[in-house]
Amino acid sequence: MLPFWRPSTRRRSLLVDEMMQEERDHARFFRRVPSSPDKILDVPGLTDDYCVNIMDWGKENLLAVAMGPSVYLLKGDTGEAQLLLSVDQQESYPSSVSWCDDGKKLAVGYATGEIEIVDALTLRQVRSFEEHERRVGSLSWNGHILTSGSRDCSIINHDVRSHRKPVSLFRGHSDEVCGLRWSEGGRQLASGGNDNLICVWESLNMRSSKYLHRFNDHNATVRALGWCPHESNVLASGGGDADRCIKIWNTREGKCTASIETSSQVCALEWNRHQKEILSAHGYDQNQLTLWSYPSMSRIADLKGHTSRVLHLSQSPDGTTVVSAAADESICFWKVFEPPRNSSRAANDGSDSILSLKRMHIR
Repeated sequence: MLPFWRPSTRRRSLLVDEMMQEERDHARFFRRVPSSPDKILDVPGLTDDYCVNIMDWGKENLLAVAMGPSVYLLKGDTGEAQLLLSVDQQESYPSSVSWCDDGKKLAVGYATGEIEIVDALTLRQVRSFEEHERRVGSLSWNGHILTSGSRDCSIINHDVRSHRKPVSLFRGHSDEVCGLRWSEGGRQLASGGNDNLICVWESLNMRSSKYLHRFNDHNATVRALGWCPHESNVLASGGGDADRCIKIWNTREGKCTASIETSSQVCALEWNRHQKEILSAHGYDQNQLTLWSYPSMSRIADLKGHTSRVLHLSQSPDGTTVVSAAADESICFWKVFEPPRNSSRAANDGSDSILSLKRMHIR
């Protein structure tokens, strides 16, 4: 008697083919990918450095951008640019920015190793930390925990509610930590370094410096990191100029599930919250953004708008718009992550107002 409940090999193959075809059809016929940016801002003084992270879009619809010695806030409701802070000494420039989960406090890391937290409403410093010995190039929040990565090779977890010593210190890298991302649920932290390594840490073991996984498959600096919003244990990473690959990791099993050659330096990654897609930003020598379909990682479209390497990506609070910043001293806004057509549109939280500017200069 045949096991009628078990699909045949051919049937399983047909199901996979149908899923892949559905994905291709969706990308081909239903996705409206912009061929050019909606709006452009000139941002003179933007640091051309692969290992710093100087742009972040917070939940209160404020875009924080560090330019040279200063940090500016762009208001989404009015398009107004406001100076948040500026330093006098050139060697103490802001080297990283990251919004708190509520979008009300901004963490700023400096080339001197100092970190300060600034209230975006009052424009006043709330806290400061001085545990790092060298440049703080990466920051990431997990609730009340602020995690910082430095050129001194260390990762420090700070409890911003406490004035005691840091919660813990992680040591898994032998060179500058230039990428940090907490997963959406706050269970895992991914770190990337100038030593070509990726480390994955668990929040349950924060007081231990033992990583859960350490991956060495990339052949260049790993700065681009992104946790999949659809599968909690899926991490995407991108390698620098000598690597040029995007890799997908299953952190539950501790293995690489896909590796894609992109033909250019991978600088940043942002997942689409509405659909299974990922956007990558590239440097040498294509200087483009590329939209990929997940999990097939087939290329949907290339977005051209910059003339130098695209170093930073960040996503609007409603998840529909991605902003890119490049070494050509420009910021581009792309309406690339629109929700599926058969779903109700997300409420507009003010992001359209910042895009109403034809072109804006910050001086």
